[in-house]
Amino acid sequence: MNLLVTNTRNSQAYSVIRALRPYSNKIVVTMFGQNRLAARLSHAANSRLVDKRYYVPSPAEDWRAGKIQRENTENEELYVQAVLKICEKENIDTIFPSFDPQVYVFSKNKERFEKLGILITVPDYDVVVIPLDKYRTIQAAQETGFPCPKTYLLDDENDLKSIAEELGFPLVFKQRFTAAGRGFAMARDWSELWDNAERLKGRNTYMIQEYISGRKQQNLFLVLDREGTLKMALSSENIRSFYRTHVNFPLAHRAIGPSPYLARAKALANSIGWWGGMVIQMKVDPRDGVPKLMEINPRIGEGRWQMVASGINEPLLSLKVARGEAVEAVESWPTGTLLLCPIEDLISLWIKLLDLLCYKVRAGLGAARLRDPLNAPMGLKDLMRSYKETYLDSNRKVYNLYFSHLFSDPLVSITWWLQTMNAVWRGDRAIIFTRSLDLIARAPKYSVVTSNYTTGPQGARVAH
Repeated sequence: MNLLVTNTRNSQAYSVIRALRPYSNKIVVTMFGQNRLAARLSHAANSRLVDKRYYVPSPAEDWRAGKIQRENTENEELYVQAVLKICEKENIDTIFPSFDPQVYVFSKNKERFEKLGILITVPDYDVVVIPLDKYRTIQAAQETGFPCPKTYLLDDENDLKSIAEELGFPLVFKQRFTAAGRGFAMARDWSELWDNAERLKGRNTYMIQEYISGRKQQNLFLVLDREGTLKMALSSENIRSFYRTHVNFPLAHRAIGPSPYLARAKALANSIGWWGGMVIQMKVDPRDGVPKLMEINPRIGEGRWQMVASGINEPLLSLKVARGEAVEAVESWPTGTLLLCPIEDLISLWIKLLDLLCYKVRAGLGAARLRDPLNAPMGLKDLMRSYKETYLDSNRKVYNLYFSHLFSDPLVSITWWLQTMNAVWRGDRAIIFTRSLDLIARAPKYSVVTSNYTTGPQGARVAH
C-alpha cells in the first residue's frame, strides 16, 4: 500500500501514520499553512515514519465560511488538483483523511480518485454531509431517540425571543459546519442574545442550543462495516481537559464499560448510513444525569491515539472496512484503564491555576457571581488531588503517542508540544490576562474565565 495521509497538523494524522506504517510500502503526507515554513511545522509530517512530504493549499477556508455544496469551490479544486499530482507522482493507491474539511472534500471527489484506482477511506458525500452538519446530526438523533439538547436553527422562520424564553439562559450559538471546535458563542442575557444574533451573519449557518453545564463528558468510539454492523464500540469518560480558545483537548480519560446508549448509537449511525470510524461526543446533563449528544466526528478523532496506544488498531479496522474486507470485532478494552497526556496535562496546569487566581481576585472584589455555579474553577486542593489520584492510581495507564514515542520519534513530540504551548500563549494568555482584567472592570455583568468555557462582552467563543 502506498498511503497518503492528510492534515498533519492534527493529532489524529499521527495516530494513522503509526497504526498503518507496518502495512505500508510508503507513507506520503501533505502539509498546509500560511506559508511553507509554517506548514513544515506540522508535527506529524516530521515523523521518521514518513517517506515524502508535500505542501498543498488549504481546502478549509470555504468550509469554515459555510460554503457547503456538492461542486468544488475554486480553493477546493486547487487542493484536489494538487493531491492528484502527488498521487500520480508517488503512485498513491490509498488516501486517509482525518480532518473535517478534507473528509468533506474527498467525499465529493471520490469518483475522480477511484477512476485512477485510488481508495478514499470515507463514505460518499450524501452520507458524510449529515454528521458534518451539526443541525442535521441533532435531527437524526431526535429521530432515533438518542438524547440531545434542544436545538433550533437560527433563521428568520424561528422567533428568537420565543426560543430564549423556552430554553432559558445561558444559550449557545453553534455554527453548523465547523472544524476544530470553531464557531461557538454564548448568550447569558438578552443583551448578549441580540448582540450575537446581529453579529453572526448568515443565520442559516448557525443554530441555537440549550446549554448543558458541568464538566463530565463521555465519548463513544465506533467502527461499523458497510452493512452497518458494529465492529468496535469503546467508551471513555473525561477526567480533565484542556480548553483552548477553540479546542477541547482531552488530557486524561478513563476507559469505561459498555455504554447503555450503545444500541441508540448504532441506530443513529445506521440512520445516517455511516461506515468506518466515528466518534459520538456526549456531555452528561447534571439536571437528569443523562449523557446528551454534542456532536459526531465522522472520522478518526483526536482521541484515537487512545486505541492505537492501547494496541487496538482502529485505523486498520477502518481501512479494511473501506476495502470491503472482513473485519474481526473489537469488543472492549480493560475497564478503568487511564488514558493520559502527561506533558500536555502539565502545560494546562498553569492555565487552571491562573484561572483559579482570576476567580479569587474577582471574588475578593465582590464580582464573582457566576451564572452557572457548576462551572466554577476547581479549587486548589481538589485540583491537586485530581492530578495526584490520576497519576498514582493503581489501574493500568496508557500514555499518548507523543510521550511514549518521544525517544524513537523526538521531532514529532517536540514540535507537537511547541505547537501546544504556542496555542496557549496566543489564545489563553489573552483570555486569562486581558479579558479577565476587562471582566473585573465590568463585573458583575460578565462571567469569569472558567476551565470549561470562555465568554466576554461580545459573546466570544466558548468550549462546549
